[in-house]
Amino acid sequence: MKRKITLSIALALSVVLLSLMSSDSSVQAARQFTADTGIVSLGPNQILRLTVAEQDDPFFFDAAAIRYAGGICNSEGVCKHTVASQTSNRIRLMPGEAASFDIPGTGNWGVRGIVTSNRRMVVNAQIIDVETGNVDAIIAILIAL
Repeated sequence: MKRKITLSIALALSVVLLSLMSSDSSVQAARQFTADTGIVSLGPNQILRLTVAEQDDPFFFDAAAIRYAGGICNSEGVCKHTVASQTSNRIRLMPGEAASFDIPGTGNWGVRGIVTSNRRMVVNAQIIDVETGNVDAIIAILIAL
């Protein structure tokens, strides 16, 4: 009986001491900045081009290209689309460098470009006519803040 009481007191004391202890180390999640075009419908001979330019220091970013296939529409005109293909690349830019990546149309529905980094960045999104090289539209200047 005495052994049970001693063990219970030791266990209770260790729980109290553990609850009073604090850790000086704190875990902070790395902040992510994302520029996302949303789904863009492209016409014949068009591509979606995203560009990212380096600012002051070298940095990495992830570029994702998603292509959607046409889906089934209900009587209200709401259509569901599925991912037909998805690719991503990790790219490193040094001072004075820029990168661009093109996402060709699916011929059936739309495309989407996503750029993610742990740094603030400016991403340009344009629709380009591949036959003429002309910019048909500037979707947005996406600032990932």
